[in-house]
Amino acid sequence: MAQSKVTTPDSDDLQAQIATLRKDIGTITDTLGEMAKAQRDNMTAAAQKRFDEMRERGSDAVSAAQAQANALNAQAHDFVQEKPALSLGMAAALGFVVGILSTSRR
Repeated sequence: MAQSKVTTPDSDDLQAQIATLRKDIGTITDTLGEMAKAQRDNMTAAAQKRFDEMRERGSDAVSAAQAQANALNAQAHDFVQEKPALSLGMAAALGFVVGILSTSRR
């Protein structure tokens, strides 16, 4: 019958295993840190891209609103130039209505 020799780990073997575990844990920690940094960079880039897109859309909306306001201003100016008496009468009527509505009734 063959006899198997049972070996018990000695302190040098345990120290070597602990050193290997520490090295492995250090490697895992470094890898996780690099993954977190890469994900943070990706999220930052995505947020910056979204911010730039929203800023561009907001700028376009402001430009459109300014163009519309300028068109309405030009239209009102043309109306006043074409029909000054009617414009004056409308302004007086509007002032009268606002005056009546703003007075307090006791």
